[in-house]
Amino acid sequence: MKKNQTLMELLTGIIVLGVGIQIVCLILSKNYLYDAIGLWSGIGICCFSAIHMYRSIEDAVDLGEAGATKHVRLGDLTRMVVTLLVAGAVIYFRIGNYVTLLIGVFPLKISAYLQPITHKLLKNVKKGG
Repeated sequence: MKKNQTLMELLTGIIVLGVGIQIVCLILSKNYLYDAIGLWSGIGICCFSAIHMYRSIEDAVDLGEAGATKHVRLGDLTRMVVTLLVAGAVIYFRIGNYVTLLIGVFPLKISAYLQPITHKLLKNVKKGG
C-alpha cells in the first residue's frame, strides 16, 4: 500500500475536486444531468490518466534508456487517444456537455499540485487528529 499511496492521494484529490465542481454546476446550471455526464466523463479521463501514468512510469523504470523512452511515448500516445475518443464520443453523440468535460480534465493537474497538502490531510485523518 505504501507504494500506491501517492496515486491514491492523487485520485482522492481528483474526486474531491470533481465533487466540488459538481456542486458549483448544480448551483449554476439548469441542465444538471447533461452537465454531470460531461463533468464525470472528464473526471473519468483524469482517473484513467493518473493510473495509466503511474503504471507507465513504474514499468519504464525497469527498462533501459531507449526502451523507457519508447514506453513513455507510447503511454502518452495511449492516453491522448483514449482522451480524444471519450471526448469525441461525448461531443459527437451529445450525451454530455463538452465544456464541463473540459473542466473535468483539469483536476488532474490541480490535484498533482495539491498532492502534498492531500498527503498531510490524509495522514492527519489516519492518526485521528
